[in-house]
Amino acid sequence: MRTKKLHAKRRPILEKIVVPFTLVAIIVFSVLSGGEADVQLIDKIVAVVNDDIITLSELREITVPYLKKMKARYSVNYDEAQIKETESRILDQLIDEKLVRQEVVRLKIVVSEKEVTMGVEDMMKNTNLSEDQFKKALAEQDITMEEYREQMKNEMERLRLLDAEVKSKVQVKEKEIESYYKEHMDNFNTPPEVRLQQILLMIPPGASEQEISQIRGRAEEIVQKIKKGEDFTSLARLYSQDSSAATGGDIGFFKQGELMPAINEVAFSLYIGEASSVIQTSAGFHIIKVLEKRERQKMTEEERNKEIWDILYTKNMDDMFKQWLKELRRKSFIEISL
Repeated sequence: MRTKKLHAKRRPILEKIVVPFTLVAIIVFSVLSGGEADVQLIDKIVAVVNDDIITLSELREITVPYLKKMKARYSVNYDEAQIKETESRILDQLIDEKLVRQEVVRLKIVVSEKEVTMGVEDMMKNTNLSEDQFKKALAEQDITMEEYREQMKNEMERLRLLDAEVKSKVQVKEKEIESYYKEHMDNFNTPPEVRLQQILLMIPPGASEQEISQIRGRAEEIVQKIKKGEDFTSLARLYSQDSSAATGGDIGFFKQGELMPAINEVAFSLYIGEASSVIQTSAGFHIIKVLEKRERQKMTEEERNKEIWDILYTKNMDDMFKQWLKELRRKSFIEISL
């Protein structure tokens, strides 16, 4: 069991809560066939945060779906130690949320229903969804419109708190901008870009050497068709095995270094309108064609300084928020029993 106390002074709430509920888990007894009692844990308090509590069920409402999602995505089974570490990390986040919410209440920060409605309407506009479509999208996530409005209200109030307590006090000095530029000078020249078409013949998992050789042979045949003047777009629609086939193989712009190394080297060496020979990667056999190129561009001093200011402002705000939260924790009564 993880038990931790952080406090400036013990809060009166601890005297007000019903003692048996705070000190022990809620349990239920079911009589087994042998006459013995089977004690089953239903819920318990895992943290006290000033005048609020966090229960095990609240914690597991978040951790269980999270762990299931991670297991499905990465095909991993979490052992008991990993589950405990995840629960501990998420509990710390819930404690921070409680502290922030308590400050919202203490400072009497209130967002009106009209402001919430405007926020919801802005979200629908940004996502290009009608009200019915928006409600349907929420329902697919098991969220009602009322629940979403409550979430938005809480988030707007949280942001208003941070505006007053953190953002308004963040500063970025000219010396910081100059120093940052000297250390990251290369980052402020836009790298060259290339727009590509692609024909991809995939290598199936577990393919034999003979099968791979046959796929390469088909790719070489397509290269010969291109050299004879056949239309790359039509060939991509006909032969390519990736999702870009529907658009004639157009996969858009890429900055230098964003592509797989084997493709990157070829892409930036071709002329506009020129097609490559067969390129093999772990994905399969590629044939690419350059549609457009954008040369390296140097940013103006004004553009550069604005971008650096944004970077430093975000960093300084994050640092100040962490410090503010650390101080809030120091002044609060926090008891963890996990």
